[in-house]
Amino acid sequence: MKIINHEELFAEFKRDGAISEHANEIANMLICELCIQSGKGLARFLGVKSCFDNHMALRVWVQQRLDDNPDYLVDEMCQQLQSELYRRLPQPACGF
Repeated sequence: MKIINHEELFAEFKRDGAISEHANEIANMLICELCIQSGKGLARFLGVKSCFDNHMALRVWVQQRLDDNPDYLVDEMCQQLQSELYRRLPQPACGF
């Protein structure tokens, strides 16, 4: 009988399924401050899997950024990610 190491299996798929408390907190702040609506389409701009709705896509993106920067401070990371999010999203055209 084959023995399955559940910890290794979970770690392999963690990026798509496990959102830390800090990532959730930061994502919630960004959702509120930037008035991000539920729906689809944001995942494409964030470079995450397109199966996620806007709120989950943002949570996955924030978690990836936190994983890349393990020595973060929540407030500083929130400001940094807000700036980065502004740069990634298309800007509305202002015509006269």
